Amino acid sequence: MTSHGQTSRTALRRSTRTLERQLPGTASALARSVRAGATLRLALEDIARAGDPPISDDVIEVLGSVDRGASLDDALDAWQLRRGGRSLGLLVAACRFGLAEGGDLAAALDGAAVSLLDQIEVADEARALSSQARASAMVLVSLPVIGALGFSLLDPSVATTLFTTRPGWICLVLGLLLDAAGAWVLMRIVHATLA
Repeated sequence: MTSHGQTSRTALRRSTRTLERQLPGTASALARSVRAGATLRLALEDIARAGDPPISDDVIEVLGSVDRGASLDDALDAWQLRRGGRSLGLLVAACRFGLAEGGDLAAALDGAAVSLLDQIEVADEARALSSQARASAMVLVSLPVIGALGFSLLDPSVATTLFTTRPGWICLVLGLLLDAAGAWVLMRIVHATLA
């Protein structure tokens, strides 16, 4: 794997995370413009002009496709296929709902904005819980080691028994193996719960 390939993938992930954080504001801005009487195309032009990258760059690309003859529906679909992700899919679905079904586009975009904001808040909460769970797991895994060291310092006969006798070595090896197994199980639980 080349360093350039890793760098471009990292940049794409970073860009996608930034885009996902921009989507609720974008959906709200589109809803406001549509509610004020703008077409979806004009509302997208406002995003392209006033938005920050990467959303503005992506919208410019969508509008460029439309200028080259694609329908707005097809250009939005191509955007969603190119970027992927459920969040962008939700925004595109709201836009396409208004285009294809003639429904209340502003209400669909407002609903998408609320849902997208909820998704971001849930993801942030999951990240915070994941950090707390990992920290708790590390404390639980390190306690037996710290306890053994503490007892060895407080009572030298414990250290002598642990480090110089066969039963002591067996206890140390078994303790370390059980501690490692416990760490593995805790990390699996954390990953499974937050996946």
